[in-house]
Amino acid sequence: MKAIAFAAVLALGLAAPAMAQAPEAVPLGKYDVTNTGQPIVPGDGAVEVTVTRVTIPAGATLPVHKHPHQRFGFVESGRIRVSNLDTGTSVEYGPGETIIEARGQWHTGTALGDVPVVLLVIDQTPPGEGNTVMREAE
Repeated sequence: MKAIAFAAVLALGLAAPAMAQAPEAVPLGKYDVTNTGQPIVPGDGAVEVTVTRVTIPAGATLPVHKHPHQRFGFVESGRIRVSNLDTGTSVEYGPGETIIEARGQWHTGTALGDVPVVLLVIDQTPPGEGNTVMREAE
């Protein structure tokens, strides 16, 4: 009787399907420094990882800010120019590119073109801490 019940489950497709093809992993990049050359270092002690999708309207410029802890970004769509006020450098990023943001350096980002920029942002912070400090207006 058990064999008949098991056969019925298989016939109904209730068993887990076998994988027709092995999963594929394609490395998109490997990084050991930020976009301004700082080494990427783990935090001291426990970290909390926060993943956020950020949409920046076309043509918008973010206020000047900095990140005290490590932040990683992946451009899903659109183009963005990140301008670092401390180093005087600017770098443009487009779809499929990774941004390893500078720590503790004032910078801004501008959505280029006529479409919004969509970023997948990953922050590593001490538990309960934020990762964006806004510069006060002068």
